[in-house]
Amino acid sequence: RVLLLALLVLATLGFPGGFWPAPLRRWLRVPASPWPWPQRDRTSKTAAAAAVLLALAFPGATRAEEPSPSPDTLQELKRRLLEAPDCAPSCASSPRMLVEATPSTLRLRLEVLAGAETAVPLPGNAQHWVPETVLVDGRPSAALWRATNGTLWLAVSEGAHQVQLEGALPPRATVQIELPLRPHRVEAKVEGWTLDGLHEDGLSDENLQLSRKGQGDKGAGAALQLGTLPPFVRVERYLVLGLQWTVETRVERMTPTGAAVVLEVPLLPGESVTSSELRVQGGKALVNMPANSTVAAWSSVLDPKSPIELVAPKGIPWVEVWRLDVSPVWHVQLSGIPVVAQQDASGAKLPEWWPWPGESVKVEVIRPGSVQGQTLTIDQSALEVTPGARATTVTFTANLRSSRGGLHPLKLPEGAELQSVTINGAQQPIRQEGRTVAIPLVPGSMSIALAWRQNGGMSGAWRTPEVEAGTPTVNADLSVKVPQDRWVLFLWGPRMGPAVLFWSFLLVLLGVSVGLGQVRWTPLGTRHWVLLALGLSQVPIPAILVVFGWLLLLGWRRKQELSGAWFNLRQVGLVLITAVAIAILAVSVHGGLLGQPEMQVSGNGSSPWQLRWFQDRTQVALPTATIVSVPMLVYRGAMLAWSMWMALAMLGWLRWGWQSFADGGLWKRRPPPVVAAVPVPPAPSAPPTT
Repeated sequence: RVLLLALLVLATLGFPGGFWPAPLRRWLRVPASPWPWPQRDRTSKTAAAAAVLLALAFPGATRAEEPSPSPDTLQELKRRLLEAPDCAPSCASSPRMLVEATPSTLRLRLEVLAGAETAVPLPGNAQHWVPETVLVDGRPSAALWRATNGTLWLAVSEGAHQVQLEGALPPRATVQIELPLRPHRVEAKVEGWTLDGLHEDGLSDENLQLSRKGQGDKGAGAALQLGTLPPFVRVERYLVLGLQWTVETRVERMTPTGAAVVLEVPLLPGESVTSSELRVQGGKALVNMPANSTVAAWSSVLDPKSPIELVAPKGIPWVEVWRLDVSPVWHVQLSGIPVVAQQDASGAKLPEWWPWPGESVKVEVIRPGSVQGQTLTIDQSALEVTPGARATTVTFTANLRSSRGGLHPLKLPEGAELQSVTINGAQQPIRQEGRTVAIPLVPGSMSIALAWRQNGGMSGAWRTPEVEAGTPTVNADLSVKVPQDRWVLFLWGPRMGPAVLFWSFLLVLLGVSVGLGQVRWTPLGTRHWVLLALGLSQVPIPAILVVFGWLLLLGWRRKQELSGAWFNLRQVGLVLITAVAIAILAVSVHGGLLGQPEMQVSGNGSSPWQLRWFQDRTQVALPTATIVSVPMLVYRGAMLAWSMWMALAMLGWLRWGWQSFADGGLWKRRPPPVVAAVPVPPAPSAPPTT
């Protein structure tokens, strides 16, 4: 650049005559004078040279000010500059790779096809093996970059390239070779090593593993690299013995991630892998777990042959865990090492073993023979009856367990009209044939629900509908919703159920009334006490005692005389208890005319309007109950008659009560205090005079 600039200046100012050699000057006809041009020409030439130098030094000063590009233009230019090629992100592939391994050296020959200038990841990883030399088309490559995860990347141009990697193998028993860009076909020539992860058809897994031959787990001179642990896993086998025998195998990494795990896990005798993503060779499952993966799993089926022998192999980089789940259709006998656990988190019996290398377990599987018995069991049934004024609605639900399919008949009461049939929550179009409803059964558990209506509501002596379940049942519930316009008097049914306790209470109350009729303090006879007890039977016992005590206190007031403050205190007490007793009688009349009768119905969670019975075992027919009731108008009429009698009787009782209360006066005042006479001392006598 400096030379060309000097020539430009000389050409502008003019070359001196002595600048050219004599032969060249004569050929070019250059004058011998150093400055052959006139002074004017030299001045113009000097100005031209200065302009040229100014243009070279300040190129922006010689052109007009150009407008700056807009942000949209800059973004568009940036997009075009950084636009990925059309083949992205798969601009490179590897059709073939050759693996050549000696006891100390590994050489990989890789063919790379690039559709555009791109970077390709090379086999290996910084934690396991990295190449010492990288040749691209026979020449060393300088465009290499190592990622944070240890993968080496190579920049290649568009076209086909031959890449050769070579490096020393570490003194380890196993070496993992990651293949980020997996070749379509892999060939291998190994000496002193066993190569895992390569299929018979030339396909490979994501990781290849070299294992030294004849060196055991550690190998001659094997050593652990700094910060690297050999892969160690736990193999869990979950055996399920049902109608079909299956095995669920799970391989879980125990060491930290960062290293690929390539294992050959032996299968159980008669085990066939059903998972399509797992390769099996020579009775072994070829497990290839990537560096960042922690779990690998697959499913298998097992030939139903007894016995099953589980043996923990020796000299392998894993531990095993065995679990056994046995269906009730099988019986097993275990021998070998003892189990370490018998139940899982849900409480189901699940034997579990954690064997040491070389330990074994033998499982003898026996199918018990069938015995004579029923094939259907009704574990729980419930009959809900809702009687109305003219019709009764019934719902029957049950939980069934059947060992085989078929039709199971259920018989409804006479005159029943089937409304719906539900099996496992889905309504089924099943019709009624006479009294029979045929329920389709399938092996296993199921729930059914039948709803029907029948003519007739609750009458005086009413009995729940008779339903035949077709087989003996257990845990049978019977529920009746009593209408609000019925007065329940008596109940009969299964032993565990409700009872009307009112009658026993009334019997005790009548006995007390008869006893009070013998007391002559009051004008009430036995008849009055009994009628009064009948009306007060609907109030709590303390309220009854207050009314009875009020009448007795009035009678005692006339029979017993008190004096002074005790008399007045008794008068105040009588006023208070009279007010409370009259309020209780008013509440009794109001409750009898407008409220509901309190029959003290209880037992098995029952109430006056919801009656529940339970029977643990039944025959073919479900339990029934009988309810004796009368219309609520009967109760209202009885309480109206009692209220009228009470109103008439209270007139005489209040008159007598006032006479008793006023006998001897309503209030006694305190007598005036008595003042004692004070003796007057005699006047002193006059002294004698002298």
